[in-house]
Amino acid sequence: MNFFYKASLAAIAIGLMASASYAADKKNVAISTIVEVPALTDTKKGILEALAARGYVDGETITVDYQNANGNMPTQQQIAKKFVGNAPDVIIPITTPTSQAMIAATSEIPIVFATVTDPVKAKLIDTYVKPGGNVTGVSDAAPIEPQLDMFLEIVPNLKKIGFIYNPGLDNALATLGWVKEHGATRGIEVVESPAPTTNEVILATKKLIGNVDAIYVPNDTTIVAALEAIIKIGEDVDLPVFTGETGGVERGALASVGLDYVAVGRVAGDMAADVLEGKKAGDIDAVIAYKVVDDFVVAVNPGAAERMGVTIPEAVMKRATLTVE
Repeated sequence: MNFFYKASLAAIAIGLMASASYAADKKNVAISTIVEVPALTDTKKGILEALAARGYVDGETITVDYQNANGNMPTQQQIAKKFVGNAPDVIIPITTPTSQAMIAATSEIPIVFATVTDPVKAKLIDTYVKPGGNVTGVSDAAPIEPQLDMFLEIVPNLKKIGFIYNPGLDNALATLGWVKEHGATRGIEVVESPAPTTNEVILATKKLIGNVDAIYVPNDTTIVAALEAIIKIGEDVDLPVFTGETGGVERGALASVGLDYVAVGRVAGDMAADVLEGKKAGDIDAVIAYKVVDDFVVAVNPGAAERMGVTIPEAVMKRATLTVE
């Protein structure tokens, strides 16, 4: 065996060892969501952006396993089992039901939830400060008070607001409580119209006609999936439709004050990077996004307003950061 042949073998061996070492160092991140809607895909985008900014780039320094349950809870539970079997370095569930499935599946693998309205009510954590265990994350609780204040500017005679929701979702129940609480201080009564499935949304909307001055659609995946049907009814009967997240305005709702979900995702991504760098998830404070994300998105849709029989005041138009034409 000549010198050059021996040198070539040595070089190959060193290369293989380096590759093996790199593979061993490469972190694995598992991300899942119950369904894909704009707010949730934006959250995922922000998570990946924040991880990349910290040096964790998908396909280079980390491997990301992303799974969408397509609105099916049994599928979400199977995804959770798959994740646990693969033992990633961190799991990032997006939405409340996805987070509940992941937390039920493991008490060992670090979990950083994102876009969960009320993680305490949903029993994901007991407290925001150093929640303990293997879980932390970011709440996307809507800025209810700024929302209601803007709704009153647009509909000054707003006395009753319809609330369409899936009563089986903890995040919807939490939002209902907040809207009732902050609505009461503004003289607004909340009229509930439950819709446990997407197929029941149209009937739940029609029940509100003649009984309310406007409709509020919360960040409820069941209801948001049928948003266009609600908007069509609102246009047909001159009933303003507001949403809890600004992506709904782009789909035809009248207006909203909301979070930038890419920014929400970045907060969760930074937490996940902390976990990848060795911090225990339970030692990282959970946060409410609107307390750490500076700017709200003020979204308006003048065309939708006209079709629903109202005019958006000039003061609101001037504050808008997103105007849907």
